[in-house]
Amino acid sequence: MEPKLGKMIILGAILNCLDPILTIVAGLSVRDPFLAPLDKKDLAEAAKAQFSRDHSDHLAIVRAYEGWRDAEKDHAGYEYCWKNFLSAQSMRVIDSLRKEFYSLLKDTGLVDSNPTIYNAWSYDQSLVRAVVCYGLYPGICSVVHNDKSFSLKTMEDGQVFLYSNSVNARDTKIPFPWLAFNEKIKVNAVFLRDSTAISDSVLLLFGGSISKGDSDGHLKMLGGYLEFFMSSSTAEMFQSLRKELDELIQIKLLHPKMGVHTYHELLSAIRLILSGDQCSGKFVFNRQMMTQQPSNPSSTATPSQPSMSRTESGPGGDNPKSQLQTVLIRAGIAAPVYETKQLSNTQYRSTVEFNGTQIVGRPCNNKKQAEKDAAAEALEWLLGENRATNGYVDHVSMLLKKSKKDHY
Repeated sequence: MEPKLGKMIILGAILNCLDPILTIVAGLSVRDPFLAPLDKKDLAEAAKAQFSRDHSDHLAIVRAYEGWRDAEKDHAGYEYCWKNFLSAQSMRVIDSLRKEFYSLLKDTGLVDSNPTIYNAWSYDQSLVRAVVCYGLYPGICSVVHNDKSFSLKTMEDGQVFLYSNSVNARDTKIPFPWLAFNEKIKVNAVFLRDSTAISDSVLLLFGGSISKGDSDGHLKMLGGYLEFFMSSSTAEMFQSLRKELDELIQIKLLHPKMGVHTYHELLSAIRLILSGDQCSGKFVFNRQMMTQQPSNPSSTATPSQPSMSRTESGPGGDNPKSQLQTVLIRAGIAAPVYETKQLSNTQYRSTVEFNGTQIVGRPCNNKKQAEKDAAAEALEWLLGENRATNGYVDHVSMLLKKSKKDHY
């Protein structure tokens, strides 16, 4: 078993959503149970679609297996597989692996012979997504929403695509800011073979370690490559919950037979946050303005959700030139070009050009600093900051539209 899949099973046992996680891990350990014969590809895709209502290949496996398990009780497992274009052999292997994995967990002391308690929250889809994220991280892909569709980007590969067999490949919109994926393959481009859509809250609580950023309400992950902006109280809440959750996992691993009922308030709070996330985060350049919601005395107060953006330290480090190149590449725009002119013996001014747009920097004492200043001006313009009006203009989206028109 791969370590990341082992992590997934362990957390599924700790968070009492074990059954679907056992199925997901077993499904990722065998040949794809969904068949796609060339002469019946449309029928096979339609059959698979009935299991995929929630932007997740992994939850589709869970539904397919549960249907097969019910059919097997009536000795109709083979017929079920035939109707739904499923591999009967893969289903039997998944069933066998689930039992094997459960036996291994029993040997560690994390579970006993009564599975009921370890499946108390197996119905909580948001929690299951969180456990999937915990295991597959850093296999994370950003969903960049365009006018009529979306594009996908990873830190290592830039733009990536969904494998044709993925349930998410048929969607024109994924109402989540992130995908957690297990496997990617490279042909002419990089394709994600399987994925599960996740929210900002899932990534903050179950992804990589988070650290405080440069300002109140600013959190960073992956050394600052991923940045989240929210109210300072919400940021403190996420940091506190993450710390307590990490401590719970460590204590449980040291004392496998310890019950988690004493952590009921922590786990209930996490489940509430995950289920209430509206998935409104934005990736890199689409700064989300924090607006004050009208108060409703009859409603229950919930924490504001994090939004994705950047800050002065920005993606790509502290160098404005690196930041600008990173933002442009993530947006699918070619790297910038600099032209620097000497104004006097001690004065230089640089112009940066990208996608037909030119931004002029201020005079500086040397050529290197002039290029950095031009990049900083371009970043300020791109990210929509207008200090005079405190307004917001999404210039990156404008550039994307312009780039599309240039190709027609």
